[in-house]
Amino acid sequence: MAGWVKSLWKDSLVYGIGYGVSRFLQIIILPIITQALTLSEFGYYSNYVIFYTFCAGFFVLGLDNSVARFFYDTEDKNYHRQIFSTSFFFILLVSILSVAGFSFFSPEFVHILGVPQQYSDTFLFVLLCIPVVAINNFFLSWFKWKRQKFYFLINSGGTIILLLVPLLLVKIVSFIYIFRVLFWSQLIIAILSIYFAREYIRFYFNRKLMRSLLSYGFPWLLVFLFGLSRTYLDRVFLTKYLRDDVYGMYNFSVRVSTLISLVITAFEMSFGPLAFSIWNKEGAQQFFARLQSMYVFFISIIACAICIASPFIIQILGGAKYEGSEKILPLLLFAAIPVSLINFSNLGTVYAKKSFLSTLSLFIGFAAVLILNLFITHIYLQYGAALSSMIGHILIIVSGYIFSKKYYKIPFSYGKDAFVYLFFFIVSLIAVNYNISQSNYLNLLYQSVILIVLIILFLIFIFPNEIRKTLSAVRGMLYRG
Repeated sequence: MAGWVKSLWKDSLVYGIGYGVSRFLQIIILPIITQALTLSEFGYYSNYVIFYTFCAGFFVLGLDNSVARFFYDTEDKNYHRQIFSTSFFFILLVSILSVAGFSFFSPEFVHILGVPQQYSDTFLFVLLCIPVVAINNFFLSWFKWKRQKFYFLINSGGTIILLLVPLLLVKIVSFIYIFRVLFWSQLIIAILSIYFAREYIRFYFNRKLMRSLLSYGFPWLLVFLFGLSRTYLDRVFLTKYLRDDVYGMYNFSVRVSTLISLVITAFEMSFGPLAFSIWNKEGAQQFFARLQSMYVFFISIIACAICIASPFIIQILGGAKYEGSEKILPLLLFAAIPVSLINFSNLGTVYAKKSFLSTLSLFIGFAAVLILNLFITHIYLQYGAALSSMIGHILIIVSGYIFSKKYYKIPFSYGKDAFVYLFFFIVSLIAVNYNISQSNYLNLLYQSVILIVLIILFLIFIFPNEIRKTLSAVRGMLYRG
């Protein structure tokens, strides 16, 4: 079990650094964009980004999951080339043809996205981003499953570096300029990724193999659709109920909340390959249960720490015009945590290859978010939307645990994990709404000390076994040294 933890930690660190660098650079870019755009324009910018992100993810068609699953069927490299090339050319063809079709209805799309016509010229570059982002998404998954960490880091961080440099060099950052640079940075990385994967690219397409890949990938495509639709569903309602400037502030808060994805994404990328390789080994179920408890504890602490530091984070990233946007951060951050637990809740359905059950759990969450948005978002506005997401995400993992229990029994500590999650959520709400001192610096200091004390108390009374094992492992390493 110690070897599994070491492997998970090592991969999480590598992917965390890579993804962390990417996110860190995005954080650096955020002040440039927020200063260049008005509050309203930041909302329009976010809608365009959501559109091409959704389309690019859709046109991967679940084939990233299919290739990863079929890859482990054999050691035959020719077979690996066949599944890779068949998927690659299909994604490329479908995305390019679809974007060409979209271009004939540009005014309609711009109107649906709630963007004024004066920004319609930018939509061309938004469309051009779709095929290259789709290809980069496919390559990113391939490099992860092949454990080609260097290529993975270039793919994940390269686009941000190529976006950052032109934004820093130009004197005036206009709305359309941002999307021009977005397109060219994605295109350059796509070309580099093609070069890195050239060993597997052949002018090959097999219709029978493609049907098999699409058949397996279709439920994962639905997972993506329900997942991303659920994530962005609130914007459909909020564009109707919020003023453009308030909507821009909400989108800024959402961007700040993605700080937690530094940890979540790093963990997700390393957890999948490890879980696939150990789940039939002795002690795996107990390992997954302990790992979930520690994950919930640490990710909740990180979310709480972000809330405590949020006034300073917002001043650095957005400036005075975004002051007050920290109030909604606890809901956004703690809404992201349950959906990350899908890695654990769906272990049984993935193990049994019952991908339709994973789709069903996401549909349940999507339906809950939709219904709750219909009933409470027009009353509580952005707070209602964020609360709807949180409840929907919790329902996803609850249904996932129920479905998985039949196929793979894991002794999860549901009560303890739920208590830890809710406790730190309440602490985070208190932190952003009540100040101990009028001085921001003293308030940060006092709240940080309280958080540290709470962490120590939890480790002593809630996780005593884990502490004893950790100390024993440290003593063993010191003794061997």
